[in-house]
Amino acid sequence: MNGGPAPPRRPVGAAALPPRRPVPPPVPVGTKPAASPTPLSPTSPVPGIGILSDIDVGSHCPETNPLYAAAYWYTTPDAPAFEVCSYCYATQIRPTPWVVKFQGKKKSADPNRHCRFSTLRIRNLWPQCLHNNDWSTISRYMTHRATLADCKGLAPSSADVGIKWYSLKHRDIPNFDICAACYEDIALATPFRNMFEPHPTGQPAGEEWVCTMTNYAGRAMELYAKSNRWRDFVINVTQAGSVRPCEGLQGVVGNQRRWFRPKRRIEGLVVCDACFYDWFGATCMEHEFEPTPVSFANGGYNTWVCDMALIPMKIAQMKALQAKDFGVWWNAAREILVTPQCTYDGNYTGGWYGLKSNPECANICAQCFAGTIKVYGFRDRFIPIPNNPNRRCVFSSAAPRQLQFFNRLDEAIMTRSLTTFEDYARRIGNLPLCPKSNPVENQRWYGSNEFLICVSCWEEFAKDTALAPRLPFRGVVRPSACCDLYSPRMRGLWTEACAKGDMSAFVAFAKHRAQIYAQTVPAMQQMLAMAKMRMEQQQTLMLSSVMLQGADNVVGASRPVGMGYDLYGNGNVGFHYATPAGATGAAQFQQALGITSVQGGEMMQVAQLEALWQSVE
Repeated sequence: MNGGPAPPRRPVGAAALPPRRPVPPPVPVGTKPAASPTPLSPTSPVPGIGILSDIDVGSHCPETNPLYAAAYWYTTPDAPAFEVCSYCYATQIRPTPWVVKFQGKKKSADPNRHCRFSTLRIRNLWPQCLHNNDWSTISRYMTHRATLADCKGLAPSSADVGIKWYSLKHRDIPNFDICAACYEDIALATPFRNMFEPHPTGQPAGEEWVCTMTNYAGRAMELYAKSNRWRDFVINVTQAGSVRPCEGLQGVVGNQRRWFRPKRRIEGLVVCDACFYDWFGATCMEHEFEPTPVSFANGGYNTWVCDMALIPMKIAQMKALQAKDFGVWWNAAREILVTPQCTYDGNYTGGWYGLKSNPECANICAQCFAGTIKVYGFRDRFIPIPNNPNRRCVFSSAAPRQLQFFNRLDEAIMTRSLTTFEDYARRIGNLPLCPKSNPVENQRWYGSNEFLICVSCWEEFAKDTALAPRLPFRGVVRPSACCDLYSPRMRGLWTEACAKGDMSAFVAFAKHRAQIYAQTVPAMQQMLAMAKMRMEQQQTLMLSSVMLQGADNVVGASRPVGMGYDLYGNGNVGFHYATPAGATGAAQFQQALGITSVQGGEMMQVAQLEALWQSVE
């Protein structure tokens, strides 16, 4: 290691990975980074109240991330839309006299529900008002904040949403415009609030704007505001905003961007500047990294791959940030990088793990196991299993149910129990995927004559609902059918029907939906299939034309100059080809130019049919 850093990983594939040295000794778990102690926050347990033994309390605050588990949420009668997660309730509200003002209710998973007690503003406001016994200020704030649209991150927002925007008074950071939610949640809680003003023109109609308060910018504002270091904030956020996105597993020539590595080296591990800002910048782990020299000697002209492009690396970082313990990530990273990269091609040789309760239901490769299952303390629920070319990792980016398995893992982490993950793997892990609106043959179906439910949606959603026992079809095989209960709209209507105990309205809508389907989807599929066929025909003619005319050019160029030769062609392409093949190639080229693979009127019709189908899908 004294001669400079080892070259980082090469792009995708276990065979492309450079050899690793033996795994270095682990950093003791519990070793804190050298950064200054972090003050108590909603993600830090309050000593003495025993929340880890409370099965109704989540393991941590989900903050702005969706929670994929049924959980208790707490509100006040004055601000019913200001929802507080069970963790923040247990750690911040339950030990106070104001606990009597909150009411809890167990609610099903909703990706649009977020904990509003996780922001810097409420963390500052709550102890101040509590000290002054000023409930009215807290209540007014909660009522007001619930009226603001949540930040959409990098997703654009149209003007008709009605978001109020704020910009910097002196434009210290170019194009740094933030939404009202970020202004309320972050900027107003810092001395930097005086640097902002309402955007002078507002968002014009027809334009889409993106909030530039990235995760890094929010953390940096909180960090630098503690010592009122505005210039440092400006410099670092400007620099972070100028960095291009990570190239992922594709990699990039090393000297084309900046790189970072842990100060306690892990051979070959590098993090690009984009991922450094996104995942480590302005956190308790930032000072554990140093810039990586890039030179010819250490392969700076070769392709480097950012190791934070690996999903297990990102999940391990989330756990380390929750625990405020760099050792969690470091220990996981050193193990991740000495295992072959997760693949989905049946050639993985790094070892496999399966559930003790049912080893063949959810197979996990060694790399994903190190960065997910192990870091969250579930390793004792799994056992090593033999290699098998038919095994596929459920956490692979190519796995068809990757998102669902990660959602179940998220639920297991939140509830500190792997039961729901195991149940999902046992019941659904090996089932065929939902075909959605695409007809499939000879599969089992549930439901009735009016609507059908595939076996996957039945097991995952409908089986345990109130109206499920009334459905006559149970595993009926149909020659050709598609699923009716895959979309959020249909599942929402079914949930409403179950709440009322009456499926008549659902059945009526399902019949109407089936009529719209018959009018739209088959016609769309036919037009798109014809367009694809024309495109393939055009590509074939173009390729054949290039090959034939290329051969003709070779023949023509090889003939001696000044001698007479027969020329070939016709009235459309002319008579100047050395071979009949050249004339044929020219004719094919003209034929290809005459094919319109995507016809405007046809595509407009497809768009209209698609809009009609999506209105009921």
